[in-house]
Amino acid sequence: MHMNQKSRLGLAAAVVAVMVALVVVFGYRDQRGSAGAEQQRWLPELAPRLAQVERVRLRSAVGVVTLVRDGDRWGIEERAGYRADFTALQALLDALASARLIEQKTAQREFFDRLGLADVERPDSEAVQVEIWAGEAQPLVRVLIGNDGGARGGRFVRAADEQQTWLIDTAPQPLAEPADWLERSLLGVDFARVAAVERELGGERAFRATRASAQGDASLAAESLPAGKAPRYVSVFDAAARSILTMEPEDVRKAAEIDFSGAALTRIVCFDGLTIEARAVKGADGNWMSLAARFDASPVRPDPDADSAQKAGSGAVAQQPDPADGGRVEAERLAARLDGWAFRTSDYVHGEATKSLADYIQDLKPAAAPASGEQTDDAR
Repeated sequence: MHMNQKSRLGLAAAVVAVMVALVVVFGYRDQRGSAGAEQQRWLPELAPRLAQVERVRLRSAVGVVTLVRDGDRWGIEERAGYRADFTALQALLDALASARLIEQKTAQREFFDRLGLADVERPDSEAVQVEIWAGEAQPLVRVLIGNDGGARGGRFVRAADEQQTWLIDTAPQPLAEPADWLERSLLGVDFARVAAVERELGGERAFRATRASAQGDASLAAESLPAGKAPRYVSVFDAAARSILTMEPEDVRKAAEIDFSGAALTRIVCFDGLTIEARAVKGADGNWMSLAARFDASPVRPDPDADSAQKAGSGAVAQQPDPADGGRVEAERLAARLDGWAFRTSDYVHGEATKSLADYIQDLKPAAAPASGEQTDDAR
């Protein structure tokens, strides 16, 4: 039977209508499925238990990091309990607790490595396995974090005991090395408080630089210089103190494990009596520094001229709090944090902490000769 043109057009229209209907139906279902996945939390059990988390372990192909809560602080078990960076830990836990499923990915083990989700027992695995305890003997959460999602954002993840992989909408950063978790803030002492810096090399004083005032932009100046020598630039001695005050450790270990005999010593004295002593040595595995804080009951007083002028003024002077009180409290706080530890430092910090006086000075430049025909002051 032959179909005329009108019949063929009718059939074509019917086919198109069916196809449109299929697209609408299945497209709607896909959208509903996607929306459902977006609403589904990946780890719904974690958020209500965050306050109870007491232990987090991160395992990778290269090692293990264990973070343990001790009262109101967190320590790194693999670094003898040294203080962990709570901000980084909080960011990791929040990213896991708030993560929502974006897209279901492969459940075939042979493709896990493409997402960075191969088991951490494999030497070539790029995954980090995160285990979280919240009071029970068994982990509340045990998951693998893989590669980032590229342009789509998020990260690829899976539960450690499941085959199904997912893309989530957050990007937790599971740092895999113990040194990555160190709390970097160390001294927190403002350079404006520094009255003097001293350097000892081989048990002998190399230099002492001081300033009389903490006001303005006053720089430290050497108390004495060899004849014919001058500082390389005005604030050159400031670096001897600043480099230590702002130092961020690259790693830590117990100070007893490092031989500090013959170390270069830098002593930083503050106006309020806080005194910091830094000993620097170079070891086989890097640059190491010990730090000690103490309180000097006879602090250097800043602004002696201003102080004298105030006493000479008429009328009673209101009683001011003793600035030494702050130095005493801070010395105690820092001693509790620093005592017994050695810190691995950068080459820059080590270099500044071991410089001799010769590294800070240069030959004094002679006065410029007057131009031809120009009279000097003596000739006038």
